[in-house]
Amino acid sequence: MEKKIDPSSFEPVIERKSETSWIIQLEEDPETGDLIMPLPDELLTAQGWSVGDTLTWDFDESTQTATLTKK
Repeated sequence: MEKKIDPSSFEPVIERKSETSWIIQLEEDPETGDLIMPLPDELLTAQGWSVGDTLTWDFDESTQTATLTKK
């Protein structure tokens, strides 16, 4: 029998680098395998984002960094 991990037992790994830059470790949903990026309230406030906003994702292969912007 496969044991499922309770996602509420995870602490997001988030490091603030500057006023508008964070390093956030993606988490995996144990039921679906989907990747989840937990966005802290502090980041949402600093960027002027709200729950329900549409964000665009740009990934830079050379630096292995992602940039999120509000659409």
